[in-house]
Amino acid sequence: MARAWLDGLLRARQAQEDVAKQHLASAERSARRAAARAVGESARVDSLRIADTEFSAAAFVAAAVALQAAAATHAAAVGAAEQSRAAVGQRREELTDAARARRTAEELHERERAELGARTQRVAQREMDETAARVHRDGTETA
Repeated sequence: MARAWLDGLLRARQAQEDVAKQHLASAERSARRAAARAVGESARVDSLRIADTEFSAAAFVAAAVALQAAAATHAAAVGAAEQSRAAVGQRREELTDAARARRTAEELHERERAELGARTQRVAQREMDETAARVHRDGTETA
């Protein structure tokens, strides 16, 4: 029987990897939303640049202020998209680390099971050898 702590360690590492997968999926969704927002804001800025404004000073100032606000919103959206992409990279690294830790725990568990199997085989072989030696020594055979 493999040690109980190894079983617990393996379950914990698997849970850690599952959580890391969920965090990565969430970060990827956020990055996609942020990229879409940045594209939308870019389109808004472009549409404000192209829009015909009346030739009055008040209309010109209002259009310039709207364009400046749209540009600031676009810059913020681009910054958020970049941060989201960085978060995806970080979450991907966390998932890689969690998968490596899980695999290490699996290897420990497999090694422990192999050692247990080898130990069991040695005990069985020793018992067979002792039985054979006793039969030989006693000069009796069992069918």
